[in-house]
Formats: sequence, C-alpha cells, structure tokens
Amino acid sequence: MTRRLAAITLLALAACAPKPETPEQMAARIKAESDSAKTALQAGLDRSCRYLAAGRADSLAMIYAEDALLMMPNEPAVKGRTAIQAEFAKNLTYGTYQCTLTTTGVEANGPLAVQWYTYVETFKPGPHAPPGMAAMFPDTGYSVTSYRKVNGQWLAFADIGVSSRAMPAPAAKKH
Repeated sequence: MTRRLAAITLLALAACAPKPETPEQMAARIKAESDSAKTALQAGLDRSCRYLAAGRADSLAMIYAEDALLMMPNEPAVKGRTAIQAEFAKNLTYGTYQCTLTTTGVEANGPLAVQWYTYVETFKPGPHAPPGMAAMFPDTGYSVTSYRKVNGQWLAFADIGVSSRAMPAPAAKKH
C-alpha cells in the first residue's frame, strides 16, 4: 500500500509540474521583461543625472548594490557602495557636472538585467579642480551596467564606462 500511495503521489506531483518554456515563450518573456526593465532603468539614469547636478553623492551611491564594482574611464576601479559614495563625493568637490544618459539597449531575464547606454557629460571646474581637468570635458562615451533586482528595485552591481575621447598624444621627446 505504501508503494502504491508513493507512486500515486509522484504521478500527481508530475501532473502538477509546470511545462518547460518553449523557445518562443522564453523569447517573448525575455522581451517583455527587457521592455519593462528598460523603462525602469532609464528612469534610474535620469535620477542619476539629477543627483550628479545637485552634488548628491549619497543618492548616487544608493543606485549601487553593497558589493558593486564601478569602473569609470581613466580611473581605478572602486569596489563597494561606501567606496563608490566616497569617490563620487571626492569628484563632486572639483566642480559641477551635468550629464545626459540615454539607454541604447536592455536585456533582462528574471532578477538580472544588463543595460547599454551612451553618456554626454559636461563639467564646470571649481576652486579645487585638479589642473587640466576642465580640458577633459565635454566627454562622451558608452557604459554597460549589470543589475540585480532586490526587493523590487534594480541595483547596479557592475558599472563600466568607456570614454569616446581620444587619448592625448604623447609628449614630444626633447633632444
């Protein structure tokens, strides 16, 4: 009797199991998830530009996961939300920034998403700006950011930016 009950239970459980997604169903689900994420992630980029312009390093850092990695052009990598906030705070002492961030693509699957976007950034130096920093702006480039959805919120965990500006020519050798 125990074997028969076990067999009936297994058959009942198998009958209740969801059928695997077809490739077409998976493609449709990923497209819907990507479209939804694209809207939310672009809104996050728009907030980032407002926070940057307002000098809000604390708010900028909250876009990142606790263990995030930030790799900005021509800068050392920064690991962790606290360090990212400190890096933004340091950079904001140099002057004021304005930016435009435009999503060019998003791929989402469940709680993970990747976003590609372009950036345009301007800078007005303040009294603490390093010499020559103003010559690095305006800057344009591209970024790829990976996100995790945590408690309904997309948090960046890897953010990589690449400047489109050409590297300066090496100084001529003196003879």
